[in-house]
Amino acid sequence: MRSLSLALLGSAAFLVACHAGPPASAGGAENVQLARRVLLECLAQGRCEPLEGLYAAGFIAHGASANYSLEQDMAATRSWHAAMPDLAVSIERTVADKDMVAVHWKAVGINTVAAGGLPGNGERMGIEGMTMFRFTGGRIAEEWSVLDVATLKRL
Repeated sequence: MRSLSLALLGSAAFLVACHAGPPASAGGAENVQLARRVLLECLAQGRCEPLEGLYAAGFIAHGASANYSLEQDMAATRSWHAAMPDLAVSIERTVADKDMVAVHWKAVGINTVAAGGLPGNGERMGIEGMTMFRFTGGRIAEEWSVLDVATLKRL
């Protein structure tokens, strides 16, 4: 269950963009765009490494029982994507306030591979969640994710 929790945390995190990085003076609209990009590229497509430049030094992903480094967060996200290679992520809505961006998202796919704490049984699975990103200097400094585990198989 711990690997599933870590995988689910990563799915929110979801959570990483260009080596050049965003401009130092990125504002609300730019932060929303970067938060969306992290979820749509890393989680949905499994392309996390090109996104590493979006994160501030010392990034922390806050989980229910522990904090995770960028490397741990990205590994969890990759394992979730590996378990469901056809994973489709949709952004339902975003809200931005000062240095914070909240993203409500859904992820659905067929669990064809045993990975990320999932059995690889061929069942259609999905989850709905919210990830809140805190930005500093145009980069993601912190992330919090809340997942609706009750929806895990109903989507």
